[in-house]
Amino acid sequence: MNKKPQSERLLSKDYILIILAATGTSLCNFFFFTALPLYAEKISGSNLYGGLMLTVYAFAALAARPITGNIIDRIGRVKMLIIGAIICAGACALYGVTTSILLLLGIRVINGFGFGMHSTSAGAVVADVIPKARMAEGIGYFNLYATFATAVGPYIALTLVADGEMSSFQRLFFLASSLCLVSLVCDSFINYEKKAKKEGRTAAAADAEEIEKQKGPLPKTFMGFEYAVFLPVLVLILFNFASSSINTFLALYAQEKVLGNIGAFFTVNAAGLLVSRLLFGKVADRRGPDIVVIPGIIVMAVCYCLIPFIKTPIWLFLLGFPIGLAHGGIIPAVNALMFRRCSPQRRGTAAAAYFAALDIGFAIGGSVFGFVADGLGFDWLYWFAAGLTAVACIVYIKSVAEKKYQKKHKSENIA
Repeated sequence: MNKKPQSERLLSKDYILIILAATGTSLCNFFFFTALPLYAEKISGSNLYGGLMLTVYAFAALAARPITGNIIDRIGRVKMLIIGAIICAGACALYGVTTSILLLLGIRVINGFGFGMHSTSAGAVVADVIPKARMAEGIGYFNLYATFATAVGPYIALTLVADGEMSSFQRLFFLASSLCLVSLVCDSFINYEKKAKKEGRTAAAADAEEIEKQKGPLPKTFMGFEYAVFLPVLVLILFNFASSSINTFLALYAQEKVLGNIGAFFTVNAAGLLVSRLLFGKVADRRGPDIVVIPGIIVMAVCYCLIPFIKTPIWLFLLGFPIGLAHGGIIPAVNALMFRRCSPQRRGTAAAAYFAALDIGFAIGGSVFGFVADGLGFDWLYWFAAGLTAVACIVYIKSVAEKKYQKKHKSENIA
């Protein structure tokens, strides 16, 4: 009976624990995306603060990422994971004991910072514990936690607070705090850094020594980030800018076009995400990311172009699957590409760059597409999204694709 070498085993204890930990904090994330605007309206009497809850949270998480990325590359991943989980648990508990809208906004900032710390550290841990040869596959499986949280979190939250009673919101906050504590326990049992320390060096430093032996000094950085991350980050920002048109505006588009309840679109979309993350990671590891990323971006652009021509909901539902399939293949493949091209001891900043690209893309998209929809209409919004996706494809092919990257570095090594 043939077995994979231990170094190639994907489902290690630490890998499973980090998936469980990330699922706990991410569920809380999606609890509050739907429930906190309702809570803010209840205690303030205004809808204004619902949007502010998302804005201050997003900016706090974004601010935490580069700080966390640099710190964890120096002191280790697990310590910051634990601190992030503690902050999230404390913030979730504090939601239930304040009836001041200003205090609620302050707690939301703390929660966002804690989530930014935890998710960035989790991304670096995953890159450390996944075998290099299975990086895209492992990241694809890891990202399923977000798919699960997206599908389950809002339903749980809205079910718990359906009656609008203050006690119901407090039960939700208690549940969220408890889940963060479960994440904290899982984080505490991740011990690959301790094992490496007993051997006298960290896992990242061990890899770094090999790099230095083979290729000389470590690459230069800008603001703590290696230059290898910037073009993939640009691709991700453009891609997620365009993707925000689905998450934020598709329901409003369907309302304008009188397509009825389009909840089934997101169910079909999640099915596409699930299938892609189970299958395409292996393909990207074996044949390179280009074979997944380039066709995936083209599929997304075509789907955006088709949305304005849809007249019945069934066609919109059918589009949900290829959109999920493409999205679920592209994101892990580009994420794995970034980790492979950065020095192993700088995986913290690589993880920070990856998550920051997602945050920035969605934040810009939510604002810009709102103006496009108001000024030009939803049809132009989706054509604009298609154009952005096409630009992302051009940037990827011209500057990020594997052949271009290898050719560039081959010429640099010869020089």
